[in-house]
Amino acid sequence: MIAALAGRRIDAPNAEKERFPLEMKDVVYKRILECFSDNRITTLVSSAACGADLLAQKAARELKIDRRIILPFNRVKFRKTSVTDRPGNWGELFDEICDEAKREGKMIFIRGFKNNEEKAYAAVTTKILKRAKSLRSEDETIMAVAVWEGTAKNESDETASFIEQAKKLNIRTEEILTKQLL
Repeated sequence: MIAALAGRRIDAPNAEKERFPLEMKDVVYKRILECFSDNRITTLVSSAACGADLLAQKAARELKIDRRIILPFNRVKFRKTSVTDRPGNWGELFDEICDEAKREGKMIFIRGFKNNEEKAYAAVTTKILKRAKSLRSEDETIMAVAVWEGTAKNESDETASFIEQAKKLNIRTEEILTKQLL
């Protein structure tokens, strides 16, 4: 089974609403490992932002799952705006994961959105699902994994959009929560 994955970044220190607190990092990592193992994931397609993406890439590496990374622009800009701008020291893991993907020819950059980050991130969301579909063989299925707290931030929430797009494509969705279960 191929996992297409999208989700939350670690909360900023001044976040108005808690969505993915840093202290949940290890719990979420274990939930991702369990999801990948239980569903016998063979390939992961995601981006590489701090939080859900990098934890999924790390879990896939640990489980020896084939990994693909899709970024909305060059590594330097992405690292600065989506990796190291939040607490948790994500830079080293990002560099390792991206170096491995680059070496293996499994990193894709979206072009043409240099001046519009919102459209660039939306393009990545769509590309993750399309890439998962293009990698699927006849006997494989795709599962869309959303790592989030379960509610859309606003109308342009990319994780909510990811779930909606997956459902329109008849792709099974699975949610991994980034907050404690009550």
